[in-house]
Amino acid sequence: MQAALLEANDGVREDYLLSYMLDVESRGSASLLNIAAFEDPFFYKLNIATGSAGETRPTTVDLVETFNYLLGLRVMHVDVIRGFRVVQGTNPQGEKVLVIWRSLKDLSAPDGKAGKSNEDLDEFFRKQKYNTRDQEFDLIYVNGDNHLENLRREDMTWKVRLIEEEFQRLMFDVKDV
Repeated sequence: MQAALLEANDGVREDYLLSYMLDVESRGSASLLNIAAFEDPFFYKLNIATGSAGETRPTTVDLVETFNYLLGLRVMHVDVIRGFRVVQGTNPQGEKVLVIWRSLKDLSAPDGKAGKSNEDLDEFFRKQKYNTRDQEFDLIYVNGDNHLENLRREDMTWKVRLIEEEFQRLMFDVKDV
């Protein structure tokens, strides 16, 4: 049945093959976005083609700015507070958005440059007087797993969202394009 469907429609067959090949052939490729590497978002590198045949060069990518762009965020304020990069803005739907980035890399580093744990994030929220239950922000994005209390919104989506999941969806979900 599947083979007959693919044979009957060239467009469907091409889309299927391209999707399958991209997934299989690019798995683990340093030239594509690696969501697992968001543990150190401030030093993220992609291998970018240089123009020479097959040659690539590691290039630092500004994930914070890229994510703001993908969200369509109208940035009102950016700050770095105790190792957290905080972005406040408004999305195209008019919702107030808070985005918090942190390094999760090597949480036990003795050099004082350790990543930020979930406990650090919780403490940061308390000190900044952020609250997932109030109406100050309609959406809150955080990279890495977290223990922040989450609320289901009227549209049945969650208030607190993982940056990695949203980044992946916005970069590669092209159904409506």
